[in-house]
Amino acid sequence: MGIEVIQMTYKCVFSDIDGTLLNSNHQISERTKNKIQELYQSDIPFVLVSARMPKGMSYFLDELKIKEPMVCYSGGLILDENKEVIYSKGFSVEMAKRLFEYIKYYYQVPVSFYIEDRWMVDEIDEGIVEEIYITGLKPEKLDLNGVKKVHKLLIIADKNIIEQLEMSLKEKFTGLKIYKSKDTYLEIMDESVSKASAIQFLCDKMKISLHQVVSFGDNYNDLDMLLLTGKGFAMANSAKGVLESISTHTLSNDEDGIVYALENLVGE
Repeated sequence: MGIEVIQMTYKCVFSDIDGTLLNSNHQISERTKNKIQELYQSDIPFVLVSARMPKGMSYFLDELKIKEPMVCYSGGLILDENKEVIYSKGFSVEMAKRLFEYIKYYYQVPVSFYIEDRWMVDEIDEGIVEEIYITGLKPEKLDLNGVKKVHKLLIIADKNIIEQLEMSLKEKFTGLKIYKSKDTYLEIMDESVSKASAIQFLCDKMKISLHQVVSFGDNYNDLDMLLLTGKGFAMANSAKGVLESISTHTLSNDEDGIVYALENLVGE
């Protein structure tokens, strides 16, 4: 693993959650908790950046005993440390309905709608049950009355279906970011949404230079963030293409990779 000692003073840390902050048991290790608490006491923000909805992230802040902004829906929604919305970018409910009709007609799979801090589904199958288990959240029955903007659609299905669906949606629809967050998960957001643009927004707000920022991630939707910040670390358990694109690696999410990087690879 290409580990080099990097000297830099960092003023802010951005971290993905799944596969990065959380170990394989979906938990934050005690060692990582202690390190983040140490940063918090030193006024170095530790900001969570995830494709998850706010409810699926805020309990980690409680567990870490920190009050910091949160980047939800991979940059589609940003909340400040008081959980007030400071940035929101979705696509129209008309577009969401067109996507929904197309997906149901050709693929007959459940579709998850994420609107601010709400998760709605049209039907529940084993993929949705697994998502309930992972996030600890329960979805509502789909009802778009009064909804003007949708932050994200998520389709959980067999990987062959996801592959076909991704190709057909990209051919048929424009103005959207359509990507696989796992082989069996397809996420749909507004094309302008990215983790990098959210980090830029928060750094401008906090008056912190990108050179003084460290980030951690493990998947393709983390790449823009890892490339943007002064130092972006790919976890050792990252997807192959991420490890190839990012030159600085740290230990895996099961080996406290965040702590290792902050203590050994970055000068405080």
